[in-house]
Amino acid sequence: MFENNDNLLQFKPKYPHTLPQDWKDSDNPTIYEINATLDTLKKMYAEQVKDIAKGLISTEKGEDKLRNIATNYQAIKSILFPPR
Repeated sequence: MFENNDNLLQFKPKYPHTLPQDWKDSDNPTIYEINATLDTLKKMYAEQVKDIAKGLISTEKGEDKLRNIATNYQAIKSILFPPR
């Protein structure tokens, strides 16, 4: 059933770091690229929260980075779910 088939694409995920500059066609990203980017932004947000909690970055600078990540997340998500 699972024979070698040359028509199958090789799965090469770029997790955990896929951002818009990694998209093959920036004007027409695939669903996979969008979802991978959303997951990357979620991970970046969580890492930033941890850095703020540990005191590795100032609260003001950390919150500014969190706002930027959240803004980018909403912009990418709007590709999948355009406003009505």
